[in-house]
Amino acid sequence: MNSGDFKYQNADCRMQIEKTGIRKLSFCSLISAFCILHCAVAAHALPLYRDSLPNGLIVITFEEPRLPVIDIGFTCRSGSASDPDDRGGLANLTVSLLNRGAAGMSGDSIASVIDFLGARYNAGAGLDQSGLSTRVLAKDWQAGLGLLSQMIRNPSFDPKEIEQAKSLQSAGLRRSLDNPGFLVRYEFDKLLYAGHPYRKNPYGDTLSVAAVTRGDVAAFHKTYYVPNNCFIIAVGDIKRADFLAQVKAGFGDWQPGVVPAVPVPELKYPDKLRVKLIARPEVNQTYVQFGHPGISITDPDMLATRLGSYALGGSALSSRLGIAVREKEGLAYDVRSVFDRSRYPGSFWASVQTAKPKEALELMFHEIQAMHDSGATQAELTRAHNYYTGSFPLSYSSNEGKLQSVVLIELFRLGYDWLDKFPERIRAVTLDGISTAMRKHLQPGHYIMVVLGNVTKDDLGLKDVEWIE
Repeated sequence: MNSGDFKYQNADCRMQIEKTGIRKLSFCSLISAFCILHCAVAAHALPLYRDSLPNGLIVITFEEPRLPVIDIGFTCRSGSASDPDDRGGLANLTVSLLNRGAAGMSGDSIASVIDFLGARYNAGAGLDQSGLSTRVLAKDWQAGLGLLSQMIRNPSFDPKEIEQAKSLQSAGLRRSLDNPGFLVRYEFDKLLYAGHPYRKNPYGDTLSVAAVTRGDVAAFHKTYYVPNNCFIIAVGDIKRADFLAQVKAGFGDWQPGVVPAVPVPELKYPDKLRVKLIARPEVNQTYVQFGHPGISITDPDMLATRLGSYALGGSALSSRLGIAVREKEGLAYDVRSVFDRSRYPGSFWASVQTAKPKEALELMFHEIQAMHDSGATQAELTRAHNYYTGSFPLSYSSNEGKLQSVVLIELFRLGYDWLDKFPERIRAVTLDGISTAMRKHLQPGHYIMVVLGNVTKDDLGLKDVEWIE
């Protein structure tokens, strides 16, 4: 997962990760007239509040009255990492079925209500979370919240709807696997995360999705869709007291549950370069992704690796990889590197699409080694500082951006001072900090690599390789 925040997309279960930043909030505790236990957070600069119900449901309100529109998001803290080993794709299926029948309403009836309200509805799951969101006019937010409450708490999971959702999800996966770039990342994740919950792609696979039963879906929902594992957010032309009262009415008697922990083994660095070659004679470019274990979003070195990775491969035009591979040698249109940021340690990876993989890889290996050995330059640090401090406010300029930003704060418990202190924390990252982080978290040569194209092993010019058949 990349930095910042995510947004849910609708029933085809895709998820897009986007960048964000966050602003300062202070904490206080209140007891409301509703006898709700509040852990209220009032922003110094933003009307943003965090409350909790006695059952553990977190309620977050961002009062933004400039437009008569309200975005409401619901997040369950469990995603595909919580899928059973033989039921990959279950989290995605579960959340995609919430609007396909609930509380005596058919899926068509729910769709009719959404259309009548002129609302926008999205749902999907990632590795660490599942969720849905809706955008409604301010005058209709109570109706929208009421509908979400029924869908979340009382889904019907009609067998016919389940079979249709399984078919759609499998078809979406097959289409995605026809994309060489997706296939390379899919295979890379399976190899790097062998035995780890992140090996389970949110789409699952055709066999695991086909095996899902109604009992599986109902069990996932019963286990993970409990108030102490969820939070709800409203952003827009709404008052905190009004929203809190309605959430209490719709969710206050929802019973908490025991959420099982996800076993997360430590990721191991490969002893040497391990490569899987996927022959595709019909492809005129070679797709490559390689990398090794990385860090989590809460790692103390997260910001230092973020800036170092930006200097190394964050831009196809101005990063070291971009200049060496694309700008100087013209070997690729796109080349980049990323430290994933997820709940558990993810991966560092670099990718390229090129007609000359041998030459491109030699340059990429050289630049990664140089970053490991020497860190960033002062000019690179200045560019990274300016990029992150200059671009992050734009990511939450819309209601949707604010919603996504707050989701990430709460999901990963980044702290409600994150937004305000983000520029300060970015500026505090020094050259020494980047150098230390790059030496620690880059491990040149200890890569898992997946290559797809019309190439042979000899064409790649790799040395001291363990080939994965």
